[in-house]
Amino acid sequence: MNVKLGANDMTFEQLRHILEVAKTKSLTVAANNLYLSLSALSQSISTLEAELDVAIFKRSRSGAKLTPEGEVLIHKAEEILSDVDEFKEIALSYTETLYGHIRIATIPGPTTALLSAVFSFKKENPHVTVELQELGPKEITDKLLNEEVDVGLLVAGQTLEVSEERFHFEPLLEGKLVIAVKSDSTIAEQKSMLAEEVCKYPIVLYKDDYLNDALNRLLHAKSNNKFILQTNHTNAITHLVSQGEAITLGLDYSFIDSPGVATVQIDELKDEIVHYGWVHLKKKHMSKTTKAFLRRLNLEIEKRNIQ
Repeated sequence: MNVKLGANDMTFEQLRHILEVAKTKSLTVAANNLYLSLSALSQSISTLEAELDVAIFKRSRSGAKLTPEGEVLIHKAEEILSDVDEFKEIALSYTETLYGHIRIATIPGPTTALLSAVFSFKKENPHVTVELQELGPKEITDKLLNEEVDVGLLVAGQTLEVSEERFHFEPLLEGKLVIAVKSDSTIAEQKSMLAEEVCKYPIVLYKDDYLNDALNRLLHAKSNNKFILQTNHTNAITHLVSQGEAITLGLDYSFIDSPGVATVQIDELKDEIVHYGWVHLKKKHMSKTTKAFLRRLNLEIEKRNIQ
């Protein structure tokens, strides 16, 4: 192999280009994600391959596939760019001012505490931008693996993707599964209810594997012909419950700031504790800015005595 060194030495941008193509397996999609023309991206990769005298991708009509040599090089490119991010982080640590962009994905949870953390953190750190989106747990872990978000907020162990091998999980609070009902209904006067009682009411459920599994375990073989729907629209669920149209199953802290909604403990699940916390991809360096935001979020949760 004859590696040519000189004016056209590889750049970090070229490494980012090949990583995006490896992730999407398509030059067209990668070019769109990188805000480049297809010809510019193709030229960037061809120049790098010519400089290294090795084919990184095998191109075809179906897309771009890594060659065996490309598989090795792509892992090294990931390590190099991670080191670059860490280098920048160390340099920025010599100033008190925080910079950067934080991408957060969360399941429905302690919304008020989360939003308060975002607004107060942004006020104190005007050079930081925060992107917040509500997703299901599977979507969150997929985006973490694809490095499309920096940190996820979800319940530990609710999907197989949240593994200790790939992710670091740090609990923020613990909660219990409860039934949410209309606050001035007769059910709300109960301290707890049995699974057989749950079957008597129309149920609307947030679309989530963990909650779906919990409901199935709760009801067992019991028939419930009043099941209305599953949806990711939390406002729609809150509206139906607050109007007495249905009940729902969820984590107790999810309903703290829900007007017109009260929670009732479930006898069969009273000992089941779940933990809500942040999850981060182990192989990706966590920035100083992200760490600072997570400290702020923890303070907001403690301040509101959600525990």
